[in-house]
Amino acid sequence: MIKIAMSNDCLIIKGEAIEIDKIIKTPKYKMRIRKYVESVQNNKIEFKTSVYYGDLKSIVSSISQICKQKNIEIEISTNINKYIDDIQTYIDLKYSIGNDIKKRDKRYQEEYKIFNEIVNDAMERQLRDKQMLDAFYMTMMQKAGNFSVPGSGKTSTVYGMYAYLKKVHNVNRIIMVGPLNSFGSWLDEFESCFGSKEELNHLNIKEMSGSNEKRKQIKYDSGGKNLILLNYEALESIQEEIKNIIDENTMVVFDEVHRIKNPEGKRAYFALNIIENAKYVVALTGTPIPNGYQDIYNLLNLLYPYDYKHFFKFDLSTLKRPSEGEVEIINDKIRPFFTRTTKYQLNVPEVNADKFIKVNANEEEKELFKLLFSTYKKNQFALFAKISQMESVPEMLLQTTDLKDFSNMFDFYENDIDLIEYQDNSQDIERLVNQIDISSKLKTLLKLVDSINNEAKTMIVWCIFIKSMTTIKRYLDKMGIKAAIISGDVDQQNRNEIIKGFKNKEIDVLITNPHTLAESVSLHKTCHDAIYFEYSFNLVHLLQSKDRIHRLGLKDDDYTQYYYLQQYYELDQGEYSLGEKVYERLTEKEQVMLEAIDNDKLEILPTDDEDLDFFFKNVFH
Repeated sequence: MIKIAMSNDCLIIKGEAIEIDKIIKTPKYKMRIRKYVESVQNNKIEFKTSVYYGDLKSIVSSISQICKQKNIEIEISTNINKYIDDIQTYIDLKYSIGNDIKKRDKRYQEEYKIFNEIVNDAMERQLRDKQMLDAFYMTMMQKAGNFSVPGSGKTSTVYGMYAYLKKVHNVNRIIMVGPLNSFGSWLDEFESCFGSKEELNHLNIKEMSGSNEKRKQIKYDSGGKNLILLNYEALESIQEEIKNIIDENTMVVFDEVHRIKNPEGKRAYFALNIIENAKYVVALTGTPIPNGYQDIYNLLNLLYPYDYKHFFKFDLSTLKRPSEGEVEIINDKIRPFFTRTTKYQLNVPEVNADKFIKVNANEEEKELFKLLFSTYKKNQFALFAKISQMESVPEMLLQTTDLKDFSNMFDFYENDIDLIEYQDNSQDIERLVNQIDISSKLKTLLKLVDSINNEAKTMIVWCIFIKSMTTIKRYLDKMGIKAAIISGDVDQQNRNEIIKGFKNKEIDVLITNPHTLAESVSLHKTCHDAIYFEYSFNLVHLLQSKDRIHRLGLKDDDYTQYYYLQQYYELDQGEYSLGEKVYERLTEKEQVMLEAIDNDKLEILPTDDEDLDFFFKNVFH
């Protein structure tokens, strides 16, 4: 007789050796069943624990058919159907819980009240109402996404969840996986949130050298640590050690989860591997989702890997370009599994109206603009890069531009665009560049910086190019204005020292770029002015850069002021400004995002190609 049963969440088939042998030699077994099998030994077929519950029914059905054909008696345990029913209910239950909490269903009022009291008692910093609701939602869901905007206090919300779980469910540790520059924020926020109520005892992978030391410390020194900080790049070498310390008393947080870009890539694989036994998982990212609906594939597979293909069922091609009808279906399915909060829901003081600093191009710049347009109009991305360089520091046009360095400002994958090195040595371009001592835009920037500095205010100058940063600093040094640069070339220790100096007002001007200083750095207590000297059409980077100085924690009487430099050219059909066009596009995207949040949906934003068409359409007829 063949017996089929569940044992420790694993399907097992037992029988006489001759019966097992008959089963595994059939074509049906080889074609339909073998792929799910972990091992065949000791008169037993043992299945993989990763077999999705939805596949168990078809496996049992196929085995039954084989036994019938081979005249083998079969006994199917009742615990199989119970196991399937219990798990099937799980994802449906989570769907209901997420929807009900978002709708403020009365059934959760009492539970929320208790949650509120426990969290307030455990934390020194009191959460805002919406943060508390988000923390409650994520706790009840156990596995959920938080797509709240940068600067809205996602870290504090996660600590609220931890405070409750520690008290009620003995969760005593957070493992946070995120970019290195987020570590400081997690450490600072822990102490701000808990103060004297819980002592921080952490393990920081950044302080360890070499894979062996990392593995050893995680294996032997992680006991008693309430916060373990890991970066995505380190997961490969330490995944087994991390996986072994994740249990039901551990909460796993993926910060800036959009860093896991490729669904079939290494980061996605290692992230999935370490959380196989995790009960509590939170995925965080600022809005908007950088690559549209296809990013939720990673997110949902991370949170609900065994339910994705049977409950959500969206393939990548559908998510890449969904129809209007598919958008409704996708949002209905995913809505209960993420929460979103804007700064306006948290009463962060509103920013001042943006100030636009108009720069009139001189004759050489006008001529250069026309030359660049005729040279690069067939590659709009290169054209965007070249005009941006010319407006800032024209001599960059005579140097090789590696567009791969530039591409991290945008959202496309590398195979979507021709990212080759461009260098143009035409005599006309060289002649015009050599006639420009300092660009009109840079002259205007220096006047603005001087004016703000005379009011004893610090400021950030946002750039794209390293050459622009070093050039600006050189001029500011001559003017006696203390400036410092944070770019990708500056190591973490020096970054920390510069940020500390800037916060202490020992540095007047911080010159940086959004993809370096876009995440987890708070400067809002000492700086309220930011100048956009160069800016791209990447909304994520713009929002994150703005939120370095506009975020939760601002006092009611604090102001926030952004300045945008925009260079204009007199053309036959009137004035044209690339900066103005980019700003217009960014404003449209932000509006789409805010409307999506109001409607509890995910937004669909234009592609990079559509953006570039918008910038250059009808420039020259």
